Amino acid sequence: MRTKLGYEDKLVEIAENEVVVFDGKLYTAPLEEVIKHYLSGSGVLPPAIRDVTNDVIRLLLRTGELETIIQSKVQYGESLSD
Repeated sequence: MRTKLGYEDKLVEIAENEVVVFDGKLYTAPLEEVIKHYLSGSGVLPPAIRDVTNDVIRLLLRTGELETIIQSKVQYGESLSD
């Protein structure tokens, strides 16, 4: 999945397994870390990415991608809260 979210002051792109934010500087984070941060509040994320976490998760829920990601983790016995 490759999607862009538009804001007045920044550009957000979700590409495969990565979230990219440009707001004057370029920030990247693994999608898995963004999901961990949303679910448990843990994970080290730049503030620019933390600011868009809710919108990223909302998009993943609407498209059904979040369910797919979590099911694949459960299927292979991986943890989202390492």
